[in-house]
Amino acid sequence: MTRKFGIRRQMLPNQVVAYNVAKARALRGWTQEQAAEALAPHLGAKLSGASFSALERSAWTVNRIKQFSADDLLALSRGFDLPIGYFFTPPPPADDIGLYVPGAPMAGIDPIVLLDAVLGTPDNLEHWERELLAYSASSAPMPKSKSKSKKEKPSLSPTDLAERIAPQVGLRARALVRRLLGDVSGAGEVLERLAELLKALDDEAADDVENQPARGVTADEAAPGERLLAGGRRAPSRNRRAKPQT
Repeated sequence: MTRKFGIRRQMLPNQVVAYNVAKARALRGWTQEQAAEALAPHLGAKLSGASFSALERSAWTVNRIKQFSADDLLALSRGFDLPIGYFFTPPPPADDIGLYVPGAPMAGIDPIVLLDAVLGTPDNLEHWERELLAYSASSAPMPKSKSKSKKEKPSLSPTDLAERIAPQVGLRARALVRRLLGDVSGAGEVLERLAELLKALDDEAADDVENQPARGVTADEAAPGERLLAGGRRAPSRNRRAKPQT
């Protein structure tokens, strides 16, 4: 993306969320009206067409930026059936977007900060994993419902909570490789072809060695007193005993 007047475009975290609301709506193939209907049960009210349009436009305007609360983020996740982290995914690096946060320089900071906050880093993931393991190990007490017609169910304690962050670690690794080496989607095929080519070259080199004519012995390689014939062939030794005649 070309910088307008040489200035890098910046986005606030709330604008990144608004940007991804539009992407989520396109992903589901919904109109703004349909998206508002899907979100209404989770927001507690239905957004008007004008409000939804203004929400999406706030990704690229600074006049009225939508301020998303934790309640809003949970509603977006439930309504679109996407992880909350999806809505914090910044535009790709090719768009040359800077993230604006308090204290940021004129060009903003690297949007990877958002992904670090969502996916975690090797230095802080273990703390989250420990909390998830503790959550999984805990059991909710059976509720004492006063209503006989409606039996309340206890809260769930899934045992795989800590395991769910494992794919995020792999995702971070793939993102880092892409960032350093570019698109590596076809790297596996390229490496396989390269391995086949190297094997073919090795086989060809081995055939060349086998087909080479025998090399004669040089004067430096000959033993002391050993005579050499034409082509480097060793002369018969004079000390060899003659075969007795019959």
